[in-house]
Amino acid sequence: MQEENSTFNSLIQKLAGKNIIVTEHEPVRTSEEAAAIRGTSLESGAKAMLLCTSGIMVLAVMSASRKLDWKLMKKIVGVREIRFATEEEVNSRTRCIPGAVPPFGSLWGIQTYMDNSLQLQGTTINFNAGLRTKSVSMSLEDYLEVERPIVGNFTKA
Repeated sequence: MQEENSTFNSLIQKLAGKNIIVTEHEPVRTSEEAAAIRGTSLESGAKAMLLCTSGIMVLAVMSASRKLDWKLMKKIVGVREIRFATEEEVNSRTRCIPGAVPPFGSLWGIQTYMDNSLQLQGTTINFNAGLRTKSVSMSLEDYLEVERPIVGNFTKA
């Protein structure tokens, strides 16, 4: 799959007027690689995962140091079954390759759920910006204001 700039460009437009820092770096796939190349804590990474359930998609966003708890995620979304989107589904919906999806489901009309682990880690979050070679750093306060996610508890250590 080829990376394209459309999501990055849409994201930057969405964040216009906010105090963000965009960094360009070597391609990264994992949260650990991203934190290392950014020089930031793993906890401050906003890991975004596209999930599918009952014909709809949702975006789960959490601290990169945490793991999704499927039982809690099903409960917060209110469904019996939920799964990771396939690489093809991720690319088709977001125009991103896995590992590059930013924590803004609103870019694609998808409800975003944010785990409270991101609030507990500090005041700044870092994330891939639609490309594995570009990251954004911004305040958690601005993220919450722009995205307005449903906040809950759906992760484990």
